[in-house]
Amino acid sequence: METHLDNIKIKSLPYLRLFLIIFLLINLVGIINFPFYRETLKNDVLFFLVFLGFMGFTIGTLLIRTLKFKTPSIKGRFKPKLFRMIFIGVNLLSFLLIVMTHVMNRGILIIMGDKRYVTYAYTTLFIYCGLIITLLFVAQTLLDNKRLSKRLIFFVVLQSISVLSMGYRSPLIILVGGTLLIFIMIENDYQNKFKKVFTIRNILLFLGVLILMSSISSYRVSQKYDVRRFFRSMDFDFIDDHPYIMPIMPTLAVFRYDQDIVIKLIKKTRYKPLMGELAMSNFLTLLPGEQLGVRNIIGGIVDSRKFPDGRPWSITPTLQGALFVDGGFFGVFFGFFILAACIEYFKKIMVKRKDPFSTVLYAMFAINSLMLIHTGYFDVIFFLLIAVMVALRIVVMRIKF
Repeated sequence: METHLDNIKIKSLPYLRLFLIIFLLINLVGIINFPFYRETLKNDVLFFLVFLGFMGFTIGTLLIRTLKFKTPSIKGRFKPKLFRMIFIGVNLLSFLLIVMTHVMNRGILIIMGDKRYVTYAYTTLFIYCGLIITLLFVAQTLLDNKRLSKRLIFFVVLQSISVLSMGYRSPLIILVGGTLLIFIMIENDYQNKFKKVFTIRNILLFLGVLILMSSISSYRVSQKYDVRRFFRSMDFDFIDDHPYIMPIMPTLAVFRYDQDIVIKLIKKTRYKPLMGELAMSNFLTLLPGEQLGVRNIIGGIVDSRKFPDGRPWSITPTLQGALFVDGGFFGVFFGFFILAACIEYFKKIMVKRKDPFSTVLYAMFAINSLMLIHTGYFDVIFFLLIAVMVALRIVVMRIKF
């Protein structure tokens, strides 16, 4: 690979601290009976699940950190011209599909209520592929010991806006979070003063993103429901007296609702875990016929509302909730342990190899694992993107043209 690796340093991100801080923040804010919640929650078992997850993730990280692995060397030669052609082609097609989707729906999906769900699987796949290739392009630029140009930053912003216009937050988090993560981790001869993680600026940026995500959630809800009736867990009399809470009120309500769902899952499955069936369900959706994904199965377990076709409503179970359904208390500890071990192992590969594919693979796992704290298991598209990245690596690195 033709990069100036002597001048490149892959900085070890304090991911253990980062994950645990966010994990504790999201869960404890939902578990503790703060005065802005309407009802008191029985939270002993919820605290225990969080403790199991905390210990499993910590032990998994520290164990892999102490072990030594032999990392296979990189084979092949990076072809920048071929990669640039793929970058332009896939992203151009992605933008065209987004525009076509808006045109077919006669409006921008994020402001069209229910119509934001009217899209096609291939459109979603190309959007995600575009994000992955953009992250690879950012990583390769930094590994080539170049600064991120204003033109590239503008493109990432434009791509973020186009993704946001579809009404989905996960691709936006992957693109923005992945870009920032890659930028912070790769130290070359340029822009290093911006790469400190725990600074006042970055904390304010994180809070700004949190408020933005919360505002998007509130806006989408307000299109169909009365906000005060929809967020029933919140004490609006208290919030009216403390208006500074209002910007993040939807996020607080989601955190509280997550814990309500976990309590229901514990009551329904405490003595009859699914023994891994829930984890496999997302993969089964690739098979012919109608298959229920993880969140639909969770919706069925907690007796949520149903779609007109009879499918249960999609419900996010939190990571400890999903793991408890599959394996009880042991499943929670073991699941967090395995997740941490995988992330730490991919970090070792990234630091050793210093190539864009290993860097983006680690960034993908790191960003998506933070999202799992709320959503539960990886979506099947995550594994499809890993397969796409492997195929792209073979094309760009191994095949001779």
